[in-house]
Amino acid sequence: HINIFLRVRPSKRTSPKFALDQGDARVAYHIPRDELAGYVNNQRETYEFRFNGILPPEAKQDEVFERVARPAVQGALEGINGTVVAYGQTGCGKAVTITGGAERYVDRGIIPRALSVLFEEMGKRSDTSYTVGVSYLEIYQDYGYDLLDPEHEVKRIEDLPKVSVQEDEAGALHMRNLGIH
Repeated sequence: HINIFLRVRPSKRTSPKFALDQGDARVAYHIPRDELAGYVNNQRETYEFRFNGILPPEAKQDEVFERVARPAVQGALEGINGTVVAYGQTGCGKAVTITGGAERYVDRGIIPRALSVLFEEMGKRSDTSYTVGVSYLEIYQDYGYDLLDPEHEVKRIEDLPKVSVQEDEAGALHMRNLGIH
């Protein structure tokens, strides 16, 4: 099951073309028709998108974690694979959502919160043995990069070795150059 959440970044000025309906978990964009296109104009004016949940501009990091990532962490503790993907335009806040701010503890992002919950829960379950591996992959301009690669001194993301997807004879996918730490 895949859940899709929209986190809306705070904006200094709101647009009358954007409508947010948290209760119905949808957003709509209204783009008025271009009058210069003439009388016969089939240009679409409204675009509507639905989500499993919307995190409004005032949502704090703890709310984002609880709604988006905690279910994946709890599932992992029960042996269910889980993935959290942040997708969006450059500068939209993905890194802040995933890693958080460095200034205040309360601004921690999904990764540090997930690790805290994971190890806290594992500590409570003395009857179970766990093996934990962590990978941190960034996809940037059609290439993947291992952000935890300890062997490379980097000034730019392009300095890291590229990660590629490969399929073996059995049809299983493997990430070449992506370490599990």
